[in-house]
Amino acid sequence: MAISPKPVDFPKSALRHMHDAKLLEASNRLPNAGYLYGYVAECGLKALLAWHGHPTDPEGSFERSSGFRYHVDELVIAARFASLRLYVGGRAGAKYLAMIPSIDAFSDWKVYHRYFSEAALPASFSKWKAAALEVGQMLDTAFQDGMR
Repeated sequence: MAISPKPVDFPKSALRHMHDAKLLEASNRLPNAGYLYGYVAECGLKALLAWHGHPTDPEGSFERSSGFRYHVDELVIAARFASLRLYVGGRAGAKYLAMIPSIDAFSDWKVYHRYFSEAALPASFSKWKAAALEVGQMLDTAFQDGMR
């Protein structure tokens, strides 16, 4: 009997969001591109955690009680990111975390920005994009190193 893949796939979701963000940016849809860049970072961090053994539920997501079932703005809060560093830990994890020095750019990204008018959004697009690109490069390295 073949085992079905889990529906939650953080690495592939990060890549999909990156592709869509770039398409939106090329169409000058910067607010929505910026929103998706936040999901690139979130999925990338969660992919790293899952790859380093953080337990997931049967669907592949983190348990509700997990300290990491948050959006990217919450994941980069200093105390939570320190916990992420401890969980990923070791040289292998430090290697990947060192590749995303701008991740705290998402501290002003909010999931509820989807409701905001364009004029009310933070002017952080370029910072979000740069940080998301770092996450994408980190994932490329992780894929080369065996992440699936």
